[in-house]
This record gives sequence, C-alpha cells and structure tokens, in this order.
Amino acid sequence: MTSKRNIEEEEEEDIISQEEDNNSGSTQQKKKKKKVVKKTKPQPLTKHANSSHNQPVPKPTNLVPKKKAEVREININDIGANELSNQDHRVEADGVLAGLISPTTLDEFYDNHFGVKELVVKRNGNNPYKSFFTKDSLDKMLRNNFLKFTENVDVTNYIDGERITLNPDGRAYPSLVWKHYKEGCSVRLLNPQTFNSNVWKVCAALQTHFQCGMGANIYLTPAGAQGFAPHYDDVDVLILQLEGKKEWRLYKPRNEGETLPKASSENFAQDEIGEPYMSVTLEAGDFMYFPRGIIHQAVSPKDVHSLHITISTYLNNTWGDLVGKVLQRALDVANQECIDFRQGLPRDYTKCLGVINSDDVGNERRKELLDKVSVLWDKLGQYLSVDDGADQMALKYLLDSLPPFLNQAEKKHSIEDEPNAFSVNLNNRIRLIRSDSIRLVIEDIAVVYHNMDNTRVFHQVGDAPGTIEFSLDCAVAVEHIINSYPNYIYIKDLPVDTDDQKLDIASAFYEKGLIMIEK
Repeated sequence: MTSKRNIEEEEEEDIISQEEDNNSGSTQQKKKKKKVVKKTKPQPLTKHANSSHNQPVPKPTNLVPKKKAEVREININDIGANELSNQDHRVEADGVLAGLISPTTLDEFYDNHFGVKELVVKRNGNNPYKSFFTKDSLDKMLRNNFLKFTENVDVTNYIDGERITLNPDGRAYPSLVWKHYKEGCSVRLLNPQTFNSNVWKVCAALQTHFQCGMGANIYLTPAGAQGFAPHYDDVDVLILQLEGKKEWRLYKPRNEGETLPKASSENFAQDEIGEPYMSVTLEAGDFMYFPRGIIHQAVSPKDVHSLHITISTYLNNTWGDLVGKVLQRALDVANQECIDFRQGLPRDYTKCLGVINSDDVGNERRKELLDKVSVLWDKLGQYLSVDDGADQMALKYLLDSLPPFLNQAEKKHSIEDEPNAFSVNLNNRIRLIRSDSIRLVIEDIAVVYHNMDNTRVFHQVGDAPGTIEFSLDCAVAVEHIINSYPNYIYIKDLPVDTDDQKLDIASAFYEKGLIMIEK
C-alpha cells in the first residue's frame, strides 16, 4: 500500500516513485510500484477454439479512424466542466484534441500529419493555456509534495555539445531546484500528472481519444539556455507552450530504420544530424505535434524563459506490436496443444543450422531440418487469432492508462462520493462511468478488466489491470452494460435469468467504481 501525500491543495493521491527516463527525453515513465487487483492470469485471452483462425492482419490504411462528424472544440481548462452525468466522454475527448489543433480539423490532422509530419499552430499571443500550469504551479508542486531528484525532477544543461545532468541525491527541495534554475539549468518534471490535476485531466481525456496510454513531462528553461542534446523519441508528442518562448529545430530521420522508431535515440552530436528542415519559435499559447523519430532540439531565446509541457502517446502501439501479440499467443497455445512443438531438438541441429551453415545448400540433413521448421510454421497458422492479439493490446492499454478524472456529477452518482453503504436495486438505472475503462474477455469464465484501481504513475512490469470475475452465463449481461454506453439502463432489464444475478453484476460494477446510478 502506498503512502498518502498531498497533491496540490485540493486533493490527496497515492504518490509512487518512478524511474528516470533515458537520455532521449522520452515522456513515458515507469512505475516502481502500483496497487492492482489480480484475480486471474495476467495475460488472459479467448480460447483459440472460439477464435477466427488464419484471420489476416488488416491493411494499415489509416492508423486511427477518421472523425467525420462535427466536433465541438474544448479548451483544456474546461475538461470536466460539463456536470451532466449522461455525457459521452468520447465526444469530450475528441473535443479536447480538436481544441489543441484548431483551426486544423481532426480529419486534416489524421490525413496529413499524424504519424507523418509535424503540425504547428500559432495563436499570435492568444494563450488558451494561461491558467493550466505556471511557474507558480511548479513551485507549489515542489512545496506540497515529496518529489525526489531523478525520480520526479531532473536539472540539466547542454554545454559545448554535451548534455549534463546535475541531479543531487534525495528530495527536490524548492530552494535547491530554483538554485539550479538560476544557475542556468533546465528543470524537467517527470510524470506531472501524478501531482497536478490539470495535467491528469488532459492526459486522461487524450487517452480516451487515442485509445493509448499517455505520458507527460514539463520543462522550465531559463532565458538563453538549452537543457537537452539533439535526439529523437519513441513516442509521438504534443507540445503546449505555456509561458515564454522556445526556439525549436527539427531534423528528418537519418534513414528509414529511424522513421517511426521502436526505441529512443542516444544523444546526437551536432555534426551527426545535418541541417534542420524546420526552425520555429513557439510562443505562449502555441501548439506543435511531431511523430516519433523526428530529431529535435530546443533553446529558449536570450530575453525570456520557457515553460512547456510535452504530452506523449503511441508508445509500443503499432501493427508490429499487435502481430507480436498474435504470434506469441499462437505459439503459447501450440506448445500446449500440439506435441510436435514440444518434441526435443535433434542433437545435431547446431551443426546444420545457423548463419555459419547458411551457405551449405547441398546438405541433405540441413534441408530435412528446415523442412521440419516449415511444417511447424504451417501448423502455427492454425492457432493464429487477431482477436486474441487485440484483447492483449486492449489489456495493455488498460494497464498503461490513467484512472478517469471524474467531475462532481460523476462522483455524486458513483461510489466515489457515496457517504453511506448503498445497495443497488432492480429499479436503479445504471451506465458505465467510462467506455474505455473496461474490457470483457472470455476465458473459462467471463473476466472484466478495468483501470479504476490504477494510480497516476506508469506501470511496472508484472502489474495487471483490476479484474472482476463472472460465470459465463453472465457475459451477455456484462456485454449489454458495455454496449449501452452512454445510455442508462434498468438493472431489471439485464439479460440474465435471475434477479440475484442481475443484482450481483450491478453490485460488482458499482463497488469497483465502474458505473453511475441515476439518482
């Protein structure tokens, strides 16, 4: 159980330490510990017998569905302002991104920019982020919370072509942080959504839109300073200039292998990256997006400091990751169900196989062994299920995601603000609190995975989403609750045989914070 510490002035939240990210400045962080509920295996999937075998991976014609309907733009300071308890948060999430990229539309963004090239939005002095996060917010965060250097705060500089990290040990006391800042260091806040509700709100909304975990870092750089060397990241980034100005230089990937990379780069020397294809100065209120793999560096001008937030997404969220899940699951099932995969390797395989033997085309024993592998490969195809892989990716999203940010109406209608013990009844009308906070997976039983037990720090390896288990005959009722979102439905109308089952399902959902009750 994690200790309680004050988060800002208005709330308390679990504070969990995190690891320092790599030198690339990637904005995705790692958890050191996390409270979860584990009632089933960490990687449950539908049985292959119930799956569609040999289902092809869809062509990657577009990474994200296009948004054809009109979307109302939402300022990030207004997230959660709609107190209606029946709103569809997918609509709000679309509106948040629409507000960030305006006047570019969502259709234009996905057709021309997402995963392809940068988007810069200049607002000519109009700053819609004015009250979102300030230098005073940073100071308050340092004073009201136990932040540690390296885990929560970095102080860095970039001098003579080299990045220097100057983190002391221990707590990041405000006086120490400001001392380094006055000496010309950049200050980086790691995972600020753990401590600041405004950052939590925007990340939670954007994860609903992208259906992918979000990360964030906040950077404060004194006038005329640069904190980080040129590098590229393994995440797509959304940059919001909060205060001051920052001069950015963007460089094309050096080769095809560094386009949309799976890992962040090391720090580059200036002579390794060539000339920038774009130089742009972001002023307070401006926005920029660029995909992973774009080499970048930034410096604040000599006359003004810079404060910006980098919000990141699409870490390990590619077609390759999906196919990897499909193949690994197929191999797991094949090993379990087909004895051919469990038979021992022949003693002489190392003498016939391997790169050193690859030119020995006339070796009959080598041909025999390669034919055996081909037979196994063909058999593996019998166990391929894209749906199983999609379930795995969906569970990864639930594990990576933040818990939803609830407004006052949602708290009032859920267990969050229930002052007394409450028992559901058949005449209650219920609905999911978020459509993307839940995933139903059919195993030997029906298992509901959810993110309501997540903390506000990225997970550690070995964690699993929260779970609720039901018998298989309850699965259709659970599916009915999921598919009815955002509408309220009567508990008495759940499609299961007995009233006790209806109440058990609704009670389990309510006690995990997954539903609201119309009151």
